[in-house]
Amino acid sequence: MDHPLVSIVIPAYNRPETLKIAIDSVLEQTYSNIEIIICDDSSDNSVQEMLAAYLQKYPQIKYHKNERNLFLENWHKCFDLASGEYINYLMDDDVFDKEKIAKMLYFFNEFENITLVTSYRQTIDESGQFIPPIAATTRLYEETRIMDGKMLGNIVLTRCLNFIGEPTTVLFRKKDLLERFGIYKGKQYSLINDLAAWLSLLSRGKAVYIPEALSYFRRHPNQNNNILGLKAFSEWLDIIIASREDGFLDTNELYKTALQSYELRVRGYKQFEEDRKRIKKILTTLD
Repeated sequence: MDHPLVSIVIPAYNRPETLKIAIDSVLEQTYSNIEIIICDDSSDNSVQEMLAAYLQKYPQIKYHKNERNLFLENWHKCFDLASGEYINYLMDDDVFDKEKIAKMLYFFNEFENITLVTSYRQTIDESGQFIPPIAATTRLYEETRIMDGKMLGNIVLTRCLNFIGEPTTVLFRKKDLLERFGIYKGKQYSLINDLAAWLSLLSRGKAVYIPEALSYFRRHPNQNNNILGLKAFSEWLDIIIASREDGFLDTNELYKTALQSYELRVRGYKQFEEDRKRIKKILTTLD
């Protein structure tokens, strides 16, 4: 069996305690041909100091401290520095199951035209305890499924929920991501950059969904999505509209469902008045 190099890329920022747990979960993988790329956007040296012992012991860990805060460019830096045939982002507050990479690579090795492998992800709290899922993290299927990428994309788009998962959840081939991570149809998405990357991958192949919890998604008060709130939802309309160019939402009925789902989610919020006008205009052209 082929044992290609897998790059686990971590855009780190000011969380040395949870980063340590994340790194340990990579080092414990049953699949061994792994490199870890850490690009540190932190405002202090706490991550660098924590990593000193790891860097002496584990040559497969490669660390880069940014001279200035790169924000989204840090994600691109991680990607560019990765040497592996496969890439899996890992958020510095999330955790891998020890068999994640081995179980996901199996599908790339055994089946053709797979561009994305994802799984159920277990939500955990600050201390690592299991907590109930939120709407987007509910288990999508009870059995493993190999499915057309556009079909999975349509499920996400028509419900305005990222069932595919956060960056930690997905394994993909580096060469299959033709645009930089978070860029879709020429637009850089900052708040749903993971979904932008997933749609790009799903437009060109098949997806695998594994019902086992192969990663653990930590929810805590300082999480970006909690801080950004509704602003994190503001990019959905643009990505719904853009997705049709790639063959998603290929019937008027699916397109209407996605637009109406978005409209329902933002109903009652004044800041989305322009979006509602855009949707109304689009819907009139579909009737």
